[in-house]
Amino acid sequence: MKHQRRSAFTLVELLVVIAIIGVLVALLLPAVQSAREAARRMSCANNLKQGALAMMTFEHTHGYFPYSRTGSLWRALPYVEQVTLAEKFEAAKHPTEPYGYNGQLTAGWSPELKAVFNTKLSVFQCPSAAVGERSFEQTDSAGTFKVQSADYTTPRIPALRPIGHPLWYQAGEPQMNFNTAMSPPDSRSTDPTRRGATAGQITDGFSNTLMYYECAGSPQLFVRRKPVAGKQALIAWAGAGDGVKMRAYRADNLTAETSPISSGIGGAAGPTTPTDPNSACAWEAAIDNPAGSFVFINHTNQAQPFSFHSNVVGISLCDGSARFISESISLDVFLNLLLRDDGQPIGDF
Repeated sequence: MKHQRRSAFTLVELLVVIAIIGVLVALLLPAVQSAREAARRMSCANNLKQGALAMMTFEHTHGYFPYSRTGSLWRALPYVEQVTLAEKFEAAKHPTEPYGYNGQLTAGWSPELKAVFNTKLSVFQCPSAAVGERSFEQTDSAGTFKVQSADYTTPRIPALRPIGHPLWYQAGEPQMNFNTAMSPPDSRSTDPTRRGATAGQITDGFSNTLMYYECAGSPQLFVRRKPVAGKQALIAWAGAGDGVKMRAYRADNLTAETSPISSGIGGAAGPTTPTDPNSACAWEAAIDNPAGSFVFINHTNQAQPFSFHSNVVGISLCDGSARFISESISLDVFLNLLLRDDGQPIGDF
């Protein structure tokens, strides 16, 4: 009786097939990852655009932009399809203050209002930001409550000094006689009735004035896109951490140390540069030190533009547009972009 021979793969053939599949996966995986990141970047840009358009609508409605130090994103709620949440904020009154909700004040809010602080809103979070817990705790006299992080923030009067811009001092900190879209002239009050610019006060032009930039990854502190154990950088869409003065850090500062002793803060008499050449953090001094000594974009998510998109950071402008700028943009160009009324040419960005 004749036996029929069974057809089957040999071990060598099977190994060859597995190897071919492995090569194909290795070739396709970067393309898939690239496509996913491109989609995430598009989503992030759309978030920035929605934020800018919301603030433009706010200005058209109220006649002015809000003051960023008391929070801007919660004021955008009515214009990003979150009307119910917006109504809760507008109705809120702080028991010890004569005015409404202020994201910088955390004492005495009602349990109902504190409950909405922890609402996750994808429009305020970059999809490329680090995954994990995106909420953090705040404390008041009644105990702790959670708030959801945001990955977008507005600049206040920058503490870093563009070339040719004079500084004046208040409480030992450098100030500027020029303003961002969402800062009043003194830029230090936490009164939420304070106002930012009107449309007519953006004399540098809407397309030349920055509205939002990415500062992603809260509540975890990141340096060079790596988490720093035991440290936090806190920005919440409900107001906390918005409108922070931008800082620069030494390139070898791996903990985002911000000690004022070495920050370039001067006395009331006028500008000074750090007496310590190994200063960890600099304000005005960043532009006076050798190129490369200090990093002001994508070094950390502590008080500077920071993105998880490679080599860029997302911004939106007062004309409602959004784009990504290179992390190698010069400091003077970027700071002139922050200012609404300094009259300086922006240059390429």
